[in-house]
Amino acid sequence: MTIKDGTGSGYEASVNSFHLLAVNSVSRSIQQWISSERGDAYQALGTVSLSAATLPVIWLQNDDPDRNMVITYIRMQLVGPTGGTSLPVSTNYFRIGLGRTYSSGGSAVTPVNLNTGSGNEASITAYHNGPTLTGTIKEFDRWYPSNSDMITFNKEGSIVIPQGGSIEVDYIGDHTGGIAYARVSFLMFPKVF
Repeated sequence: MTIKDGTGSGYEASVNSFHLLAVNSVSRSIQQWISSERGDAYQALGTVSLSAATLPVIWLQNDDPDRNMVITYIRMQLVGPTGGTSLPVSTNYFRIGLGRTYSSGGSAVTPVNLNTGSGNEASITAYHNGPTLTGTIKEFDRWYPSNSDMITFNKEGSIVIPQGGSIEVDYIGDHTGGIAYARVSFLMFPKVF
């Protein structure tokens, strides 16, 4: 069966014996589509020198009143940890959480737009290198690393940060040398509800 466009354009669509419309489609990840079609895919990198403490590696806050910050991937790694307990151990871990507020310190981070042809910028505030944060963290994940392994969390856009909300990656441990590294990949996506 063929369905014809009622406006006289001559366009037709085919329907098969299972009552399904025949279509051609292209499948792309949401990250690739947002980057290529909207120019709104970003990454922010953070590091902090290790010391025996709780260390915010990177903190990001969405400042955009019209778009949500949608987290797609988070990557974490220790590089050259020294002077502490051998890994893995339950007392040394990365934690990921929501809801704290920037107070002072650290170094500002400017997210990079991954579509080099886009002039868009993410309207966020971001700090790395051990900023002081206030409030109570809403921890939602942990990772207990081995010496120099790297973990990538594919969140597939399930973490949605509205205006004023924040996300952070911290390292908690007893090492006195080396660095903790974190990368947060995100999309700026128009609010739909």
